[in-house]
Amino acid sequence: MMIYSNKKRMAAFFAFFVYISFFLITPVLKAQTADQISGQNGMAATAHPLATQAALEMMEKGGNAVDAAVAAAFAIGVVEPDGSGLGGGGGMLISFAGGTKNIFINYYPRTSEVIEKLSFDFDKDKKTAKSILVPGTVAGLLAALEQYGTLPIGTVIQPALQYAKQGFPVDETLSKIILDNSTVLGIYPGTSEIFLPEGFPLGQGDTLKQPLLAAVLEQIALHGAKGFYEGAVAERIAHEVTANGGMLTVNDLRNYQPVISEPLQGQYKGFHILTSPPPQSGASVLEALNILEQGNLPKWGHFSNSERSLHFLAETFKRVSADRSTHIGDPKFNTIPTTGLISKAFARERYSDIDMGRVNPPDNRSVKAGNPLKYNSVSKIKYNYNQEKEESIESDQQDDEGMTPSQQWKNDKFDNWGKKKQKKSPAPVIRKNVDSSEVIKDDDPMDAYYDTGLSPELAMAAEASGEGGHTTHLSVVDKDGNMVSLTQTIGNFFGSGLSASGVLMNNGLVNFSAVSEKNKIQPGKQPRSSISPSIILDNDGKPFIALGSPGAGRIIPTVVQLIVNLIDFKMNITEANEAPRMYSQKFDEKLYVEGRVPVEVRAGLEKKGHQLQVYDDFDLFFGGAQLVMYDWQTGLFYGSADKRRGGSAGSSTHRSEQ
Repeated sequence: MMIYSNKKRMAAFFAFFVYISFFLITPVLKAQTADQISGQNGMAATAHPLATQAALEMMEKGGNAVDAAVAAAFAIGVVEPDGSGLGGGGGMLISFAGGTKNIFINYYPRTSEVIEKLSFDFDKDKKTAKSILVPGTVAGLLAALEQYGTLPIGTVIQPALQYAKQGFPVDETLSKIILDNSTVLGIYPGTSEIFLPEGFPLGQGDTLKQPLLAAVLEQIALHGAKGFYEGAVAERIAHEVTANGGMLTVNDLRNYQPVISEPLQGQYKGFHILTSPPPQSGASVLEALNILEQGNLPKWGHFSNSERSLHFLAETFKRVSADRSTHIGDPKFNTIPTTGLISKAFARERYSDIDMGRVNPPDNRSVKAGNPLKYNSVSKIKYNYNQEKEESIESDQQDDEGMTPSQQWKNDKFDNWGKKKQKKSPAPVIRKNVDSSEVIKDDDPMDAYYDTGLSPELAMAAEASGEGGHTTHLSVVDKDGNMVSLTQTIGNFFGSGLSASGVLMNNGLVNFSAVSEKNKIQPGKQPRSSISPSIILDNDGKPFIALGSPGAGRIIPTVVQLIVNLIDFKMNITEANEAPRMYSQKFDEKLYVEGRVPVEVRAGLEKKGHQLQVYDDFDLFFGGAQLVMYDWQTGLFYGSADKRRGGSAGSSTHRSEQ
């Protein structure tokens, strides 16, 4: 087995984890123009060496890509506790080697069925137990394992259990995040005991043990999802959340089910792209690609060196941001015009709105959403809300924030959304299987839930950056070519800050909108999410490249830029991952770029009216992408872990006989 990571992580890894002994470096492939990790028997790329190790262990045992991804997802929640874990949620995209079956599993958190009883202040309560939603990670990962994996739960969860029980060395990144968030970590005694022993934050090289979390993992290993969502563990979690002011019942936990559906599918210059359906943001990825397809990026040059190309991307992402905030939400509660959003005709209309000579309109907040409804068509697609009976709902999946994001990233803060009114809205009727063409409406106006005291633009800016920057992504491909792209989160750094029975709980409530009808708070509802795990298929419809990134609102532009790098500029996955990045959106005035964008390009952009903010050459602000690739012609696998994040990519050296 071969694993690759940055020097600082590896130094800590060797110093404190001597019982893991097989780490070798392979020669660089001479045929490539940038270093790539290669192998012959599958590949995994994650944000932490121990999570990559967990994935490779499963493939060594004969497991497939789903087994490996689930093991890595459980493990990353232990060793990267600031970003994901049992108390959060996410989405998993699976593409099977034959090219005949593609699955998306939505296990994002959702509100309690009695959420209307909660008094919530979006400013004061965003990092408290009041912000907790019903977690979906365990349900989603185990649904994937039971339906599409090959190994038993006990085997797959063992690496995570080992890391929680025996401990692991805190690396530089985690130590800094603990230090930066020590105030939040000190609010709840259970969390403080884990990360601030004796009142001091754990530092680089310290061993982090999580015995209470290990006990929960043991129950999951023994009893599956019931070990988390029912019985003593569920009762303790519900009690601790409610005792600290949150809204989470035993019934909420017992009734949680992931949503299993077909992924969205689009095309970009002849390549098929699979990605996440609403309320995740794969539709925005496809919309952006469709708009960019109207231009000529290869002729204009890469956006890191071309003023014209970078301007084009910036203006595209502003419009995509406006469309996302207006049209995307939970399809159980709204009619989502997905077909229109990802249609080529709508993209042509949005492209025609772009002025290639200047920023137009001159202020980003004046960018208006388009109208995809006139391009929308409705088709049957299968969603499974209860895992027992698969039913169809009407959906649409066919195609012919005040502070800047940089301040939010550094301070983990949002704009002030104001206080909730005392008036409460009655709970809307919720059904498990619904026709999304029948919009479930709340007769009371939106402000019955809360009044932000902010303009709609500032409220949307806050919501646009609500998903925390330390979400995590991992990509896996097995020896047979089955591929998984998975993104999961607990919200902001360390979620709500509350550890219930040793499980860090999310703060997903802040991902709802204060002004968007489609993303308002309702019982049993999932908030809109930026996560966009994606897979590129080859010309035969087989999974070719899996990719994705964390980074809140930066996820969509990052995923799009990776795809453009790969397809338009024919980069290999490492070159695509390491190319300079940019970011823009509707809800603030800045165009954000990495420092490697030349000064003369920046100057030209400023003449067009852009307000630039320049980051370091490789800055975590722009995400931490993980990519894997399988070359079906040569039989070689490739992996790339984003150096902005310090993760690792690795390949098994053993081809298991099944």
